[in-house]
Amino acid sequence: MNMVYLVYGITDCPACLRAQALLMELEIEYVFIETDFSPSYRDSIKKEFDFHSFPILVRVTKEGETLIGGYDDLLEAVSGDLEDLTGSCSIIKNK
Repeated sequence: MNMVYLVYGITDCPACLRAQALLMELEIEYVFIETDFSPSYRDSIKKEFDFHSFPILVRVTKEGETLIGGYDDLLEAVSGDLEDLTGSCSIIKNK
């Protein structure tokens, strides 16, 4: 495993869906962790990462985990990958 993103979210959350779509379009591996039916788990994740909205995105590499933040933070984190796509990323066009 070189890198994978953990996406903590809620299935009908628009920002969560956009984050997943962006990662798919960029062909970046991710795991969606559905928190729909566990309010206590959602609360514990928010406290663990000191982040208070969804999605909560975490990059996992051999070196460890890094909190990315939310969807806007993801856009910034993958900006180099987006530049490589120059105009072909429909997710950005629809923002």
